[in-house]
Amino acid sequence: MMYPSTGPFRTGVLLSTLLIALLSGCASLPLADFDEPDVELIGLEPLPSQGMEARFLVKLRITNPNSIPFEIDGMAYDLYLREKKVFTGVNNEGFSVEAYGESTAELEVAAGVFGSLSLLRDLLSNPPAEGMPYRLNAKLSRSGIGGAIRVTKEGVVNLNGL
Repeated sequence: MMYPSTGPFRTGVLLSTLLIALLSGCASLPLADFDEPDVELIGLEPLPSQGMEARFLVKLRITNPNSIPFEIDGMAYDLYLREKKVFTGVNNEGFSVEAYGESTAELEVAAGVFGSLSLLRDLLSNPPAEGMPYRLNAKLSRSGIGGAIRVTKEGVVNLNGL
């Protein structure tokens, strides 16, 4: 099949090609001067259990160091205590962290049976002196440009309330 070398067909193909190139170029550019948010574990509270599953309320502080609001569509997260994966959760409730602001997210999580038993055995044989070391891996899905951000945070959480 022969395509005309001039005319509306060629012009349409040329414009389509330029538009696709422009859009793909913009999509690959990072946002100028965008800093990743900070996610910190600030609380861990027991909730009433459901069957054999232990439930907890995890409180996270999310700090936005940027001049634009940080819109979050959902989260996926894993919480390790003493390097043992104990909690896994997801949340599809969106929220916003204002520019140069912070917000607290409260998330219900289920404790995995094997991770919990391993942690309990570890705690009984070697109780913490001043809090529990943790590692939080979180995936924050953003609205609009940019997709998801993965954040890892390590620290010590006070378990006196448990």
